[in-house]
Amino acid sequence: MNWGKSHSFSEFVDTQLLDLQSRFGMAMWFLTRQRGEEWLLLNACGQGYDLGRGDMLRWRDSICHRRVSEQGPLICPDVEGEPLYNDAPITRRLSIRAYIGLPLRDQNDRLFGTLCAMDPAPQPLLDQSDIREALRRQCHLLETALIWNLAGLDQRRIAEFLEEESRDPDTDLLDRIGWGRILDQERRRCEDYGLEAVVLRLHGAMLCAEQRQMVADSIAALIRHQDMAAYLGHDQFAVLLTENNLAYAEQVRQRLLDALNAKGVLMRCDAESLSLMRGLMQPQALFEGAMH
Repeated sequence: MNWGKSHSFSEFVDTQLLDLQSRFGMAMWFLTRQRGEEWLLLNACGQGYDLGRGDMLRWRDSICHRRVSEQGPLICPDVEGEPLYNDAPITRRLSIRAYIGLPLRDQNDRLFGTLCAMDPAPQPLLDQSDIREALRRQCHLLETALIWNLAGLDQRRIAEFLEEESRDPDTDLLDRIGWGRILDQERRRCEDYGLEAVVLRLHGAMLCAEQRQMVADSIAALIRHQDMAAYLGHDQFAVLLTENNLAYAEQVRQRLLDALNAKGVLMRCDAESLSLMRGLMQPQALFEGAMH
């Protein structure tokens, strides 16, 4: 399996979860991402719960939160008999009698999420030292692949941007076709790793060629090397801020507007979260040459 491509990482995880289920049982296995107060299911394998890839739950409600913060047992054959787990809020929504949970850390040694499994029936045969060690080895393999892929995301973004040939001839930024492809590539990464991204839309009115180039130059100077920009026509530019949310994007938005105002170029800048819907053009509202 080639871990060097983000789309194959998800396939690798699916294979690992299927192997874990065949070896150790349990109704469902998950790769999860902890993102603030959110608990995102990146991959899911098995049946028994109405849960699947992309579902979002509250992190503090989960048994995984208890496992990570209170150092509960790695393997819990019967959740009802474990004081650290039996009153977790998620147990009021889901019938969880057996639980397995291992924390996963990212390339910066921060908590990424968990490899976990749940079953609606107790699993007394799970609590064996050889099973515990086998699970730790499997978790280490998955964490190694995760770290390797996360560390290479920015390089892949830069390569995709440089290799994209569909560009605006005047600004050398991406055009709408190239921009659409870049958005879909980032959407796949967001799905695979539980990332967020923000799209900025800068739009003016009746800009001359020199002013459009000034805008393009200002964007290039102020965004990070892993962020990407496009000229969409009708005096409208777009910026993709990767691994970002609306709160942090506001700082970039204000810096761009300040830089353009200092050059005498009046623009408006709006922000929206990147949608995961493939093929969706963002920004969605494109007004022909009018600044609203």
